[in-house]
Amino acid sequence: MKLLVVTPTLGDSLWLDETVASVARCAPGSRHVLVTRGERVDELAGRFPLTAVVAEAGRGMYAAINAGLAAEGDWDAFTYINDDDVLLSGFARLCTRVAAAKGEAVMFYGRVRLIDVEGRRLGGIPISTMPACNRALYAERLEPVYQHGTVITRAAWDRVGDFDGELRLCGDSDYLARVCLAGVAGKFVRGEVAAFRLRPRQLTQNREEMETERSAVDGKLGLRRDVGQWRRWCARIGFRTANLHLYAERVAKYGWKRFDTVITVSGQR
Repeated sequence: MKLLVVTPTLGDSLWLDETVASVARCAPGSRHVLVTRGERVDELAGRFPLTAVVAEAGRGMYAAINAGLAAEGDWDAFTYINDDDVLLSGFARLCTRVAAAKGEAVMFYGRVRLIDVEGRRLGGIPISTMPACNRALYAERLEPVYQHGTVITRAAWDRVGDFDGELRLCGDSDYLARVCLAGVAGKFVRGEVAAFRLRPRQLTQNREEMETERSAVDGKLGLRRDVGQWRRWCARIGFRTANLHLYAERVAKYGWKRFDTVITVSGQR
């Protein structure tokens, strides 16, 4: 199984070395591609000789991901990881599941840890452990899957296509929702597969702009379209129950704060 890992980067991240090392450690045998501005290609190629480095073809992170996928055409599955995040040991276990699904249209995902600038745990992101409920969770405005450590097979990509390069903040949410709407099978793998680092001046802290763009995605894809009250209720209850331990951890550390608030406040520290 040929796994492609794409990292869009400006080349300035303080954690890029850690990101690259985590890919080598947790996804051995994969092909790691850094996508950067043309003037940084030679510099990063010298700094990371075991990775491929290609120039971005357009503007923005999601256009860069598309460029990475196009540059390395021979792959069976892909994931992308930001230049300040890391893969965890659970990702290696996820990859064994991916290898067994070669040729199938599948999305594999697991749990995501929240970490600070020093790599210390801040909590975890609530996600769906029952992929059959994902469509109903979108209708409930609950994000069932996050991109960190999520692997999309080639057959699924052939069905869904590229990321929307016009989006600035929510291209990953848009893509994963399109995967769901395309009828691609979702497979939840137990354990933490990646860590999302919260840091100052992060794009995700711009909650107003992110909510505006996400609402546009909801409207474009029809995600809030009713799928049946009973189905939505069951999906919500299942989601909340499966993530009770994360809610308890959040309350213990931060009090009664929403997930979005925790992301914003923790990233500013």
